[in-house]
Amino acid sequence: MSKLIVIIGITGNQGGSVANVFLKDPEWRIRGLTRDSSSAASQQLASRGIEVVRADLHDPSTLAPAFKGANLIFSVTDFWKPFFNPANVERAAREGISIGQLCYNLEYEQGKNIADAAAHPNVLATLDETGLIASTLSNARECSKGKYTELYHFDAKADVFPKYVEKQHLELAKKTSYLQTGMFMSSWHYMPQRWPGKQADGSFVARMATAADSVLPHLDVNSDTGYYVKALAQLPAGKTAMAAGQWSSWGGWMEGWARGMETDPARVGYEQVSVEEMSEGMGAFGKEVAEMFEYSSWPGYDGGLPILKGRDLREMGFDIPLTTVEEYTRKEDWTAAMNV
Repeated sequence: MSKLIVIIGITGNQGGSVANVFLKDPEWRIRGLTRDSSSAASQQLASRGIEVVRADLHDPSTLAPAFKGANLIFSVTDFWKPFFNPANVERAAREGISIGQLCYNLEYEQGKNIADAAAHPNVLATLDETGLIASTLSNARECSKGKYTELYHFDAKADVFPKYVEKQHLELAKKTSYLQTGMFMSSWHYMPQRWPGKQADGSFVARMATAADSVLPHLDVNSDTGYYVKALAQLPAGKTAMAAGQWSSWGGWMEGWARGMETDPARVGYEQVSVEEMSEGMGAFGKEVAEMFEYSSWPGYDGGLPILKGRDLREMGFDIPLTTVEEYTRKEDWTAAMNV
């Protein structure tokens, strides 16, 4: 009998990557959760043999039934979609809190509801030895010893996975592993003027708040995420891995980009700027992102904690692609960056 993986956020980039990997393995069947099971994206997934089920992460009553019979659950929560919702900006103003704090509250609620549903005895009973793999990030507040108290899209994840799970659901914690995701190589779409950063003379200079010599994890999220989930599912629970194809400084990122674009490497570069300079003109979004880049200098994007890397998993015999920035660049459309 085939095993069942339940993928939360099946139409998202992480969920889609996980689905693509597990679809290749006849041992597994897939149930994908989404808020809109009638959307074109959901119907396309259904045509590939995926069972698409409606579930709302803010409605706990929809989750336990959706998890029924699962051997493995892949959990992903969402900070940024609520962040860019104008209705939430208005709601935050009414409640007298920042949009970042509101979206922390919303994402924390999503994660708590997932954990509570996965810990239900009927769900827990069918989960494999590693039965929950949660997409998360390091705890910026704790890892920075209190320096960063408003890096909300990090802490909203980490305060549930692993903190809440290990405090409130010990039996579930025994079946849980964690996947941190590196900086998405595709995130340049949100700030093409910051990186690659086309200049008036046609050169390219990325300007971020990360120290020039700091090494960061970079991930082709749509391509590679699923392979890490598949590997963690085959290891004993309690592991934490970082999904990243390339570990490099931002200067290294730009060099890889130049090779992928077949651009003269002498015409690309990197310049460290302050949080204030990086966030200028971008409001709350800019501050959240710029502090993330500064945090990546110290204590580090992964919080400075021990973590399994792609090369570690490859040495264990797992098929982990290590997509580089150069490889990613060659398959990407850079029109938006060229027209800045």
